[in-house]
Amino acid sequence: MARAKKSRSMRGKLGKTGSKEMMKEQNKARKASSTRRFATKKAKERKEQAYKKLERLGLLPAKEDAAPAVRPRRFVFVKPVDEKEEKAKKEAEAMKLSNGINPDTEELSVNELLSAFSEEI
Repeated sequence: MARAKKSRSMRGKLGKTGSKEMMKEQNKARKASSTRRFATKKAKERKEQAYKKLERLGLLPAKEDAAPAVRPRRFVFVKPVDEKEEKAKKEAEAMKLSNGINPDTEELSVNELLSAFSEEI
């Protein structure tokens, strides 16, 4: 018994499976389905080829140096805030401001120097 050759076309299958409307539905489903590996591979190759051609002809826009994306570290140690130290710092700054000492300026005024020498320890 000879095996009948399987038809690959939809029209060949129509005699066995169904009507023209069914064939249209099958075509729609095929087009809507995700692209196959071969199709995506060919599209990628065409894109690369076009890119190389533009590069050869010098029509490619100037490429800017793109810095590689910095990958965030997974676990970053954050030192817990010590409340006592924070209070001490705030109090020290408040004392400086109340004495008329400006911590932002590097140069010391005469009043600041005198107050620094006259402080009781």
